[in-house]
This record gives sequence, structure tokens and C-alpha cells, in this order.
Amino acid sequence: MDVANMSESEIDSFLRERDSGVLSLSDGRESYAVPESFGYDGESIYFQMAYTDSSHKMSFMETTETATFTVYVDGLTASSVVARGPIEPVPEDEQLLAANALAENNVVPVLNVSTQMSVDELGFDFYRLRPEEITGRRFGPDV
Repeated sequence: MDVANMSESEIDSFLRERDSGVLSLSDGRESYAVPESFGYDGESIYFQMAYTDSSHKMSFMETTETATFTVYVDGLTASSVVARGPIEPVPEDEQLLAANALAENNVVPVLNVSTQMSVDELGFDFYRLRPEEITGRRFGPDV
């Protein structure tokens, strides 16, 4: 199997064409990985988190210094992008940016919505990962 690194423009296009990946968080002792819908504006990766007061995911969000987000497609020719950096709440005056990025990248935030609770029982907040490191690779014959 051949492997090739993606260029910055290939990484940018790849992230703009996808709508979900796996967000990995850590509390310093254990890790927690969760599938998430996302938006990408060329600089930051945005998430709209749905949660309850006892959310395991949100407790990890508060303790994670460096998050890792992996977006991939598999098949005869597979591709993946891995972004690492701090994850933080989006300030109120920048939430329209987050909403626009999410609207551009995905149809509906389809992952991590509770089937056990009604929407009015959930909290919703925007978060962003500002990649300090981002890499992409293609795998397969003749890449």
C-alpha cells in the first residue's frame, strides 16, 4: 500500500468536504473519544456540543489541554486528517462564525444528540479546536 502526505490545500479541501470525525479528549489519566459533527472555516474546527449537567463528554472538555480530532474516509483509497490543539468555548461575539462554519460543513449536527431526552433538557454550546498541528495522508494503490 502506498502512502502520501496531503498538501495544505488538500487538507483544507478534505475538511471542508467532510461533516464528522472523532474528537479525542483527556483528563490526564484516561482518554475519551466521541464522534462529532463539525464545521471548518480554514482556521478553526467548530463543534456544537449537546449535553446534560452530568455529561461525561463535558467533564473531559474542561480538563483537556490538547484535543485531537481525526477525520477519515476508508475504501480502496483512504484518507485521514488529524488536527491537534487546544479546545475552548467560542466567545459569544464569535458564535455566528461557529454557526456559519457548521452550516457550511454539515447538513445537520447528526452525532451525539440524545435519544433519551427532549431537546429542552439539553444544553448546547459552541466549542472550537484551534489546530497547532494538522496532518493529512492518503493511503492506497497509486496515491
